[in-house]
Amino acid sequence: MTTRTLASTLTAIAVASALLWAASPATPASQTPGPPDFGLPPGVIPASTWKAPLHPSGQPNVEGIYQAVGNEGGSQGINIEPMVGVMGNKRVTPGIVIDPPDKMIPYIPWARARRDEMRDASMTGPTAAMVDTRNRGWAEGIPRINYYGVPGAAFQILQQKDAVLILYEVQHEFRHIPLDGRPQIDEPVKLFMGSSRGRWVGNTLVVDASNINDRFRISIAGDFASDKLKVTEYWTWIDQDTIKHRATFTDPQVFTRPWTVAMTIKRVKEKNYELLEYSGVEGDKDSHLMVDIPAKGDAGPPK
Repeated sequence: MTTRTLASTLTAIAVASALLWAASPATPASQTPGPPDFGLPPGVIPASTWKAPLHPSGQPNVEGIYQAVGNEGGSQGINIEPMVGVMGNKRVTPGIVIDPPDKMIPYIPWARARRDEMRDASMTGPTAAMVDTRNRGWAEGIPRINYYGVPGAAFQILQQKDAVLILYEVQHEFRHIPLDGRPQIDEPVKLFMGSSRGRWVGNTLVVDASNINDRFRISIAGDFASDKLKVTEYWTWIDQDTIKHRATFTDPQVFTRPWTVAMTIKRVKEKNYELLEYSGVEGDKDSHLMVDIPAKGDAGPPK
């Protein structure tokens, strides 16, 4: 009796499973998954079906030397919004904002007024507080340092167990990005390059950066944020040699909403290429502008 009941039960389970399987829509073997949902507007993060080789650490193997080559409009991250007259160029230089759709940074009104003041004075008569952090030889900050597209300003990606290391030729900066789920450093600690924590989602390395000080500039045009800024980077490898980089800025003290920039980064294929010494302020003729540096940055509403 017990044996017959058990056999009947197993038969019923098998029949039910078969019916459920038959009712389920078949997934073609050639079908590829769509892009991960990062909570951003559709199309902001590119889909990637590249089959990355596996690194000994277990990550997609993306080690190598890379350099920014520009966005769809050819800009190399010098300016964030479309601008006229960048570096003496009289034409409109495309920006790199892809969200909002109007390609403008969604500044709170007081912050846009302050940015415009710094931008307009940058090429004429900046005060000490207005001098760009790049001109001081200070760290570029995130994500600006990734977008330094001039020749000889590449960076190298190295991978190890539970971490990604990025070595920059510019200012000899580096980033150690843990992948082991550890928390960010204490909130009061503020750094030019911030504190980064990462995770892999398919071919996309997602990096959350916080603890960024308010003395760095987002661009040469005076774009800035407060020390409450958080940046989320999406490094998407669409093939062995091409990264579609996205960075979303969130800072309710300065911006009305989060906003996102985009840049294409390519692998450097020159044989025996290596990072060299970087000269940032040697021979500078405007050192008088770099004295009396304010104790705090420019972020925050006027007093």
